Amino acid sequence: MSKPENLDLIRRLDPIANDDPAAAVSAESREELRTRIGHSPAGPATRVVGTANAGAGRPAVRRPLARKLVPVLAVGALVAGAAVTLIERPGGTKQEALGPALSFVTEGNVMKVKILDPEADSARFNKEFEAHGLNIKLRLLPVSPSVVGTSPAAGFSEGSDWIKTTFEPAGCLQAMTSPCVPEFTIPLPYKGQADLYIGRTAKPGEELASAGDLAARGEPLAGVKYQGMTVGAVKKLLTDRGVSAEYRVNVRPNYTDARDEVPANWIVREGTLLKLDHAVLFVSAPR
Repeated sequence: MSKPENLDLIRRLDPIANDDPAAAVSAESREELRTRIGHSPAGPATRVVGTANAGAGRPAVRRPLARKLVPVLAVGALVAGAAVTLIERPGGTKQEALGPALSFVTEGNVMKVKILDPEADSARFNKEFEAHGLNIKLRLLPVSPSVVGTSPAAGFSEGSDWIKTTFEPAGCLQAMTSPCVPEFTIPLPYKGQADLYIGRTAKPGEELASAGDLAARGEPLAGVKYQGMTVGAVKKLLTDRGVSAEYRVNVRPNYTDARDEVPANWIVREGTLLKLDHAVLFVSAPR
């Protein structure tokens, strides 16, 4: 995937009108910001639409697109069992037996697939899907620590059956807690081709495809009640943790203005990471 085109996941509203995705997000659009969705190049006869999540407001649509992105939909499922994978370690000849990255269980006319190893690479996931006769790819996106392993979206080729997704434990996606493990309900026999997106641990310097709140588990301000604090106080907390910041200020409904600096006495309403060492803070003047 080409990162600028395919991992620009916080661009919302009109993606053509604004080249700064974060500047087009209001402070009230927290959930949409936190589940920024991207797309990958698609083959022929495919199309794309999408929203950040089932509870978000406006669709996040990019033009021109050739793939259909849909938010994951919650259903209940528990799955277990799969085959062992053999991998060869780089620089050596010894193959090591690993546990499965996915589990597969058939229940009536559906197959339920659960992520067992969110740190597995795409090739390992996709080999296990192929072994079960499924034309389904798992694509990994860099995300912040609190949302590693989550599945923000799914892409389907034209005519494909849709795949429903749930997360364990129940409510973890809404609460932005971890672990939050996705599992997929796939209709059988499965027709067409699908791409399922999974958040992976980001590398230093990578732009994040999805990020939790700054106070979520594993994030720079984990456990800190920073909302309502001054910019100066929050900036110091971030600086002490090796994180720089930029700012967004509401200018009209659903739009914000990007700022490199704002007065230290302004109030922080919310924040999230753009990179592991760089955050965006949504701020307003004191009332």
